[in-house]
Formats: sequence, structure tokens, C-alpha cells
Amino acid sequence: MEWKLFEGDASEFATSEWYEGRQAAHHLEEDTHKERLHAAASLVNVAVGMGAKTVVDLGCGDGGLLQLLKNSGIKAWGYDLMQSNIDYAVQVRNVDARYTDFNSDDIEYGDVAILTETLEHMIDPHKVVRELPSKFIVASSPYNENNINHYEFHLWAWDQQGYDNLITQGGYRIVNKLYVAGWSQVLLGVRDE
Repeated sequence: MEWKLFEGDASEFATSEWYEGRQAAHHLEEDTHKERLHAAASLVNVAVGMGAKTVVDLGCGDGGLLQLLKNSGIKAWGYDLMQSNIDYAVQVRNVDARYTDFNSDDIEYGDVAILTETLEHMIDPHKVVRELPSKFIVASSPYNENNINHYEFHLWAWDQQGYDNLITQGGYRIVNKLYVAGWSQVLLGVRDE
């Protein structure tokens, strides 16, 4: 199942104004997120084994996943809507991270599009997945949230089957799925040609 957690066609929690002044979140150093980021990096490496050469991290946060990929030899960059995250990614993690709203601005896509803990913050996650030009998707989201119990700023929640449906309706075939940290589903999907 899936649950839309906001009324109407917009939410303040998806605007650049809402993210202004918020402090960077260092998920790579947090036990509740570290395992998810390492799992996502391992799935990117599976995609590389299937021919991927470039990676874009949509909603890259402070660049933790980009840092994990830095020495893999794959070209990787990311985008985030929170300036404090971008500043930390560039100045501390020394990764290619750019400030932008990837829903409205022109961006450069890679063979792999990463959306870890991102789709639940989107106004229309179905459209985002459908319109991705990337051959591969690595995505994650909590699998234990619902319309009653969820992070207060999430706009969507999915159970395991609901998340699979979100990815497959976008034209991706799920080739690998991991459950980590007791709450996160991390998957790799591919568009067959």
C-alpha cells in the first residue's frame, strides 16, 4: 500500500524556503542511516557491473553516499535542496554536490539515479520515477511507515509492496532489494531496453 500524507497539490515541506536555515544532516555518521548508505553504495556497484558508468544522487544530502563512491572509479555527482548540506558536501567531504531543486531546474543525469530517502519528500514521486531518464535507479525509503505512523515531514509512505509498485510503475524492473537498519528498504531497478 501507499499513503499520501498531505492535502491538495502542494506542501510547504517540499519547498526551498522550508529547507532554508536547516542544519546539515550527517547521515553517514549516524547509526540509523549508515547501513542504508552502504547498502545503496553496494547496489550502485552492482549497476556498474551491469554497465553503468555515471551516477547522479538526487537528494544527496551532505554528500555521504557520494563520499562512499568517491574511490570507486565511477563518475558521481549530486543535487540537494538544502544549502547547508551542499556546503558540507563540497567543503568537508570534497565531493561534487550542487544546490538545486531537481524537480524544476535543468540537471545532468547519470546512468544511475540515486534517490535514497528522497521520494517520500516529493509532491509527485510517481512522476519523478516515470520521468527519470537513467537506466538504473537505486532508491530507499522506510518500509514501516503508514498513514498513522510516519516522520512528520514525509509526504508519502509505502509498505514493501507499495514501494515496489512505485518503482515498477515507472518502468523499472527490480533486480535487487535489501532491508537494512530495521526500517529501510533499499533497491536497485533497471529499465530493460
